[in-house]
Amino acid sequence: MLDENIKIIKTKDGSIGLYDENLDEIFHSIYGAKTEAFEKFIQPAKIIDNKPLKILDICYGIGYNTKCALENFKNISLIDCVEINKNLVLDSYKFNYRDDIDKIIKSNIEKNDLIHFYIDDIRKVVKNLNKKYDIIFHDGFAPHKQSELWSEELILSISKLLDKNGIYCTYNHSKPVLKALLNSGLFLGKILKDNKTIAICASFNKENILNPLNDYELGQLNTKSAITYKDPFLNFTHQKIIENREKEIKNSNLITLSHYKKFNPNQD
Repeated sequence: MLDENIKIIKTKDGSIGLYDENLDEIFHSIYGAKTEAFEKFIQPAKIIDNKPLKILDICYGIGYNTKCALENFKNISLIDCVEINKNLVLDSYKFNYRDDIDKIIKSNIEKNDLIHFYIDDIRKVVKNLNKKYDIIFHDGFAPHKQSELWSEELILSISKLLDKNGIYCTYNHSKPVLKALLNSGLFLGKILKDNKTIAICASFNKENILNPLNDYELGQLNTKSAITYKDPFLNFTHQKIIENREKEIKNSNLITLSHYKKFNPNQD
């Protein structure tokens, strides 16, 4: 049974989504939960659909990214799913994705065969994972609601689990997250729709990046707006992380984003 604060909504592509009343946030896009999973997570990773894939799905929710992976990838050897809310996992096969895939999810909740579920804070789980993944999905709520899911330290820990030829996919293209990915040694690429960035793929292999950030975009990551969220022991509260970042921005000698744009005109 879903938590009382979690409400079911129907997204515009007909797929079911959820709304968290406590956080005032929706799971996936109102324009289409299934569509978003494909465009932002599956399609960017299909460049490496050429071997038995190990996938890490962070912030599983009700499993759209995992379900979409099962639908679209030919050869999956393992999916590790991390979700702090047990009720979401237990109900995740009930949302009419596709009968055969819903059955796979239900079966694996019961016996953990192809899919393994970790019901815990990703910050705790990541300390005990010791395998390399070909694909990583990072799909937590936005930093202004759950900054603990986007700290530089967590992103570094996650990136260490990525195979050297793997793909790290996230919808989050905010500058602090881009900076954290860059600081982890990853090359960054944009996922575009209607010439707008809708997601990011990252890899240690530059050849996996089809639409790399240009010099102007990379330059923006040297401004105050790209100061990362810090959680050195992976145990700070959201509020503490936000407060510390605000102090760091206030005391920083970096230029502002507006100043950067003023002296680098006509490049957006």
